[in-house]
Amino acid sequence: MHCLCPILLAFALVGYSYGATKTKCQVVQALRNQGVPDSDLRDWLCLVKHESNYVYDVVPTNPNGSKDYGIFQFNNNFSCGKSGGTSSTICWRINTFGCADTCNSFTDSNISNDANCAVRIKNCNSFRKWNGWKDHCSNVQGSEYDYSGC
Repeated sequence: MHCLCPILLAFALVGYSYGATKTKCQVVQALRNQGVPDSDLRDWLCLVKHESNYVYDVVPTNPNGSKDYGIFQFNNNFSCGKSGGTSSTICWRINTFGCADTCNSFTDSNISNDANCAVRIKNCNSFRKWNGWKDHCSNVQGSEYDYSGC
């Protein structure tokens, strides 16, 4: 018998890398529509790169059983799908109840609500809520996150 593991792994990686994606400029536009200053865009692009690689319909399951949703990878234990979720900018409400969005709403092609929730979380907690940013983006430099063409 031959092991099909390498073949299955290859198909899984192809599916992930060619999933439903947004371009860097589409992410920039969604963030600008939420009032994000250009001085923060490199951090946001780095975060998106390391959280979802610009794939908006990704929903991985974490070791603790929770799931992360969408291009900004909102966790269902903290950021979405909770009763009492809020549309406000009041930090204690956002930190306690998360955003007033269903988690699945973060996996569709319209990322405007994703950007709105992400910006409100960031404004309350800086970028610390995202491991992708903490692990890779605290000193963002390089052309990979250049948004000047957007």
